[in-house]
Amino acid sequence: MYKKVGMLFLFMLITCSAYGQKAVDIDVIESKYVYLLTSHSDSLDKANISEEYFILERGKGKSQFMSMNSYKRDSVVADMSKGKNTSVASIDLSTIPKTNFTYRIIKDPVKSQILFYDKIIRNDFVYEENPAFKWKISEEKKNIGNLRCQAAFLSYAGRQYKAWFTNDIPISDGPYKFYGLPGLIVEIEDSKKQYKFELLSYKNIAEKPLLWISEKRVNGKKVTKQDFYQALKNTQDNFISEIAKSGFTLDSNAEAKVKDKMKRKNNPIELNP
Repeated sequence: MYKKVGMLFLFMLITCSAYGQKAVDIDVIESKYVYLLTSHSDSLDKANISEEYFILERGKGKSQFMSMNSYKRDSVVADMSKGKNTSVASIDLSTIPKTNFTYRIIKDPVKSQILFYDKIIRNDFVYEENPAFKWKISEEKKNIGNLRCQAAFLSYAGRQYKAWFTNDIPISDGPYKFYGLPGLIVEIEDSKKQYKFELLSYKNIAEKPLLWISEKRVNGKKVTKQDFYQALKNTQDNFISEIAKSGFTLDSNAEAKVKDKMKRKNNPIELNP
């Protein structure tokens, strides 16, 4: 029953997203970087470790960071809006990648600006952040693969991080929201070892494809960062009633499983957003 509810909910999200969605071009892609995130979403269960792949797309002036599975899901919807897959009913929902991270992060270093796009249930939101990261670069060095790296430390959103960056790739960027070092961040982990990003591969792109984000995300409700996380918390605390507003009803067994799953999401990457 719980699996069926999840599939029906995914069907609803795809249906709502597919109509009228267009791609908004924001730059051209000059290079791509693949990261692996190892995380503990449940701080009370140390054995509950999840892994997900992320991609960083770098343009001439901007970059976009996102879950690879989330990107694939958006691509399915984009194809539908272009008429390549006009029938939602024809989609095999079991083949659509699952993700715990639906956000998009657009960085504009020139403006010292981060735009964070995400959705809560069916509603899209966007907030702007200007974090001004205060990195402390140390003299500690090591090789990661064939890259010569140097350590740097950062305090951000309730966590203490140690990062390894490389001058071998002289771009000031990295996973998630992190940037501002004199080289690409190859690895970054918080002091509690609950969130760790590791660079797996990178390549330059000769054909320069477009760097895009969906129009639906761009037109999301503009809020403050604090308002977004308050709305997220309210939804998580009242998830059953929120999905009921979308026309879903759950039996007692499915409802208990949903509540248990929500309780396990108690350890976000930003403890103090």
